[in-house]
Amino acid sequence: MSVKLTLQQKLDFLPAIASITLAAFYGIITGLWRTERQAKTLFLHIGYAVMRKVTARLTPSQMQYATPTSNKVYEQYARKARIQAQTVQLEHGALGHWIGDRDATNVMIWYHGGGFGLPANIGYFKFYAQLVQTLKTSNKSLAVFSLTYTLAPTETYPTQLKQAVAAARYILSTGRSPDTIFLGGDSAGGNLVSGVLSHLAHPHPQIEPLPLPNNAKLAGAAMIAPWTLLDTEFPDQEIYHGGDLITQAVAQPWASAYIGKSPRDNYTDLSNAPVEWFKDFPVNRVLITGGGNEILLPIILDFAAKFKEGFERVELFVGHRECHVAPIYNLYLGDATETAQGKKVKSWLVELAE
Repeated sequence: MSVKLTLQQKLDFLPAIASITLAAFYGIITGLWRTERQAKTLFLHIGYAVMRKVTARLTPSQMQYATPTSNKVYEQYARKARIQAQTVQLEHGALGHWIGDRDATNVMIWYHGGGFGLPANIGYFKFYAQLVQTLKTSNKSLAVFSLTYTLAPTETYPTQLKQAVAAARYILSTGRSPDTIFLGGDSAGGNLVSGVLSHLAHPHPQIEPLPLPNNAKLAGAAMIAPWTLLDTEFPDQEIYHGGDLITQAVAQPWASAYIGKSPRDNYTDLSNAPVEWFKDFPVNRVLITGGGNEILLPIILDFAAKFKEGFERVELFVGHRECHVAPIYNLYLGDATETAQGKKVKSWLVELAE
């Protein structure tokens, strides 16, 4: 669905572009004297400065208007990579896009982030291709099934969770064994991973249950910088000194756009769920990663600790001097240097995949 803006919202792009340009110049100047709490390279330091200004200055609707949809980005990626685009229509208006051989032994269903309001950018599809290639190099096969869900505020919770469950339902309907299926997601997509795991163990009252056959378990779930506490303010933390690509300014508009008029619950805010909620999650292993310089790190650390208290097979990894969702957004900005978090996700997949 195309986003429509008022004339005032369109005219607002002019001063917004000016402020974003100034942020880039400021990033150049301040980047000459970086600390450990800031990006490793000047290029990334400038890129993060621009991203901070863009996400703080523009509304979700303005950003959607100015960026191509997930579907178009996938089609562009497929053309450039010279592969056949393979898109599946799912329930509740969602779409799924295949990257890699859909007959691969293992499948990772990926839920992209972006505060529920931004489409998947090219960095996602580059990252998916890296995952597929890494498994191939290790003599294992993997395909990624990327969900395109309806962005907020066009639709609000629980629509996106219904669509996330629909993606899992579709993959299971192909006859695959659950122990060859992985869930993956970053930021808001990590929230959807936690929501799907919650639904599998505790069916959501507004979503059709999805029982796994013969009490089976999924192979694993990987969450990069999961956003599992939708408070409208991020907790203050000393480690944030311009080393991340988001700021507290995004919390209120993004969370509010997703929640809409619905009450928050354990499916939207797994960080607030009781420890007992985690115990019956039907998954063999869970990986949670975060960036050492990201503003969400306190939330991620607290979330991982509670998760592990209720579900022992959880691993936490923090990438030194990395920002929010660095494995994907660094690629989006044009830096192909492998991140510690990305390397960890790849090694974790190689270990667990059949």
